[in-house]
Amino acid sequence: GYLPPNPVQGIALLILEAQVLTALSLLGGTRLSTLTNGVTLFLLYALTFIGAWVEQIGALLQSSNAVRVGIVTSLLLPVESLWRRAAYLMQPPLANSIPTPFAVSSVPSDAMVVYAILYAGVALLLAMRVFGRRDL
Repeated sequence: GYLPPNPVQGIALLILEAQVLTALSLLGGTRLSTLTNGVTLFLLYALTFIGAWVEQIGALLQSSNAVRVGIVTSLLLPVESLWRRAAYLMQPPLANSIPTPFAVSSVPSDAMVVYAILYAGVALLLAMRVFGRRDL
């Protein structure tokens, strides 16, 4: 009988996360081979995943440099910040107040969500433009 606090917003963020990855995959697919595109996306995702953990630990330890590292990696690929925002919105406040691997100590702002929307849009437009100019 449990219902998350903000299920609609959380699911919308997860859908946006998938759209960002899809748009970037389409953009990479216009220039890279399938295997290279997959490996590149995987490595970029792994980098942002590690950066997000550095940011979370830095927020707990109050290290502004560690938080800055996480923000920079979130700008490279904003999907992990979307995941953390969705987790924050869909967990009860008590779950985020206790330091656990699932708690969100550094909550991404609404500006990051807007950035992710623009990121996906620009990546998709670039993919369409590059693919439209390819000689098939």
